[in-house]
Amino acid sequence: MRDFRKFRLVVGAAVFAIVLSLTAVPRSSAAAKGLPQAPSQAGSGVCGRACLDRTLDGYLAALVAHKPSDVAFTPDVKFTEQTAVLKIGQGTWGTFNGIGNFKLHFDDVGSGEAGYIGTMKEWGYPVIFCLRLKVTGGKIAEVEDFVARDEDAAKKLDAMQPNPLFTEDVPPAERESRAELVKIANMYFSGLQQNTGKGDYPFAPDCNRIENATQTTNNPEAANSPVYNPGLAVMKLGCLEQFKTGYFKIVTNINDRRFVIVDPERGLAFAFAFFNHAGRLKTITLSSGETFPATLRHPFTWEIGELFKVENGKIRQIQAVLTEEPYGIRSGWGPGGAAPPAPKPQPLEADAASTCDAKCLDEMMDRFRAALIAHDPALLPTTDQVRYTENGQVLKIGDGLWGTLTGWGSYKLYIDDPEDGEAGFVGETFEAGMPGLFCARLRVVNGKVTGIEVLDTRKETPTGFTQPEGLTNPKVAPELAVFDDQIPEAERESKADLIAQTDLYFDGIEKSNGDIVPWAPEVIRVENGTQTCPSSFGQAAKSGPLSCSKQLDTHLFEYIFPISPRRYTVVDRAHGIVMGTFMFNTPGTVEFVNVPGVGKVRESRAALRPFSEVVDEIFRIKDGKIQAIIAVMTGLPFGDTSGWTESLR
Repeated sequence: MRDFRKFRLVVGAAVFAIVLSLTAVPRSSAAAKGLPQAPSQAGSGVCGRACLDRTLDGYLAALVAHKPSDVAFTPDVKFTEQTAVLKIGQGTWGTFNGIGNFKLHFDDVGSGEAGYIGTMKEWGYPVIFCLRLKVTGGKIAEVEDFVARDEDAAKKLDAMQPNPLFTEDVPPAERESRAELVKIANMYFSGLQQNTGKGDYPFAPDCNRIENATQTTNNPEAANSPVYNPGLAVMKLGCLEQFKTGYFKIVTNINDRRFVIVDPERGLAFAFAFFNHAGRLKTITLSSGETFPATLRHPFTWEIGELFKVENGKIRQIQAVLTEEPYGIRSGWGPGGAAPPAPKPQPLEADAASTCDAKCLDEMMDRFRAALIAHDPALLPTTDQVRYTENGQVLKIGDGLWGTLTGWGSYKLYIDDPEDGEAGFVGETFEAGMPGLFCARLRVVNGKVTGIEVLDTRKETPTGFTQPEGLTNPKVAPELAVFDDQIPEAERESKADLIAQTDLYFDGIEKSNGDIVPWAPEVIRVENGTQTCPSSFGQAAKSGPLSCSKQLDTHLFEYIFPISPRRYTVVDRAHGIVMGTFMFNTPGTVEFVNVPGVGKVRESRAALRPFSEVVDEIFRIKDGKIQAIIAVMTGLPFGDTSGWTESLR
């Protein structure tokens, strides 16, 4: 119910996080064997540089005024934000309320593209904004943007001025072709991923790089740490010297590279890309022979917008914006930008699922868990078209947690639905000693797994909300023990009734009405290992801890709407358990709510931005009443999906 989206990009004292943007890298994909190409669709040719800049400035003005009608869009305009496809008017259209001081424009007159890196205000809080527009026939046909929500970095960038190199023309005789600019800039990405220190790195002697607001090259101050840290030490080096160290080999792959703006007149190439970090490297050996432990212990992805200034065939200046996204996320734009096509749903033959009883399903789940620890998908019997998702992202089986999981904790909850061949599991994980919470669903047909859906959240987050040890906390564990109790066969409810009772919980959240939910008297809810009801709840709980029902009555959850889709995936009638995957959508547009008995209360800052939360929620129901709830959740871009539908199981 709280915002659990991870904010790993914290510059402040941890400048190393910016360097890790280069070392955080992509899951491997069969990305283009040739060079990524500049946009092939030509613009109208009518909108020159000044026109593109005016169009972009007009878009920003309409954005902060929340007035899409002030902008001319094509009827089929496409809009993505943080990779998710949205409608114009959604996302930051409802939350941005000011334009900051840092403004860097760059254009591609040849294809009608306008780009922008700048600071904005979201409900008054500073953020960094990266934007691309495509203009066709005087109207905006494409909008692509993402936001880096790091207040310290945004404040720092807001106080800076764009490097004048980005607005200086290159003498006509020295200009590179569009293709050459793309080739040179792409060598940066190719040299960075799985960095060996021996590649062809086209850097000018005075090359510098700014990421969000931190200079991550030629910065000796960043290296002055009382404790030696190779990540900070590398920041004192220049662009070429950094690449020659081989330090960035922890960048597994740079995915979906798209050079969307190329400007030969100014020697600029701008690309969107995804730096996927698989988290598998345990040690790093530099070109010098120095070896030290790798500190990144789990998979994650950086979404990056990167602007290159090229002179005389060399990269002289780099300005980048980056923000963390779920591992393996795809851009949704251009070749390679869409997720792999989903396999067709495999029909469930008569009695095919029921041949695997509860014991069989538990054994299959244990085989899956053992295969994860062994990093060997071959240990699990799967169909050729098995579908695997992790935190809402479609991955190849063997990627993600398959490469980083090292152990299991003591908490284990098995959920079995022999009628439909579905198995669920909740447990504690370890990745090189780092604890996390794990929720999985397997679909088993004819003795083979056809689908695997995994949700995983780690304790290693700045919010500190994920507490895996909470599920075995002596104060909580006895209350959760009801999940293990069998329901007498004569008292078992139908699947339809169990789902209907569960669905009222989500209705209660959406309607801020705890009375419509069928609560048991002593109901408890534990989210990401933390007990969230009964619990104190800020200004609304002046008289002490609030029950699950009373929390809904406060209206403080009005920022969540809608909760959709709601997918009920595993119904264990024998134990009265309903498990499902639910998308909690937060538009970020609810600034204040009226709390009964308290008055007007401002929502938490975490709720004042667009995001979605994918939630695996498990309910224990007896006699038509909800006795206990366990939830595992993680953040996604607003409008994203879980990677599954009711028909695709």
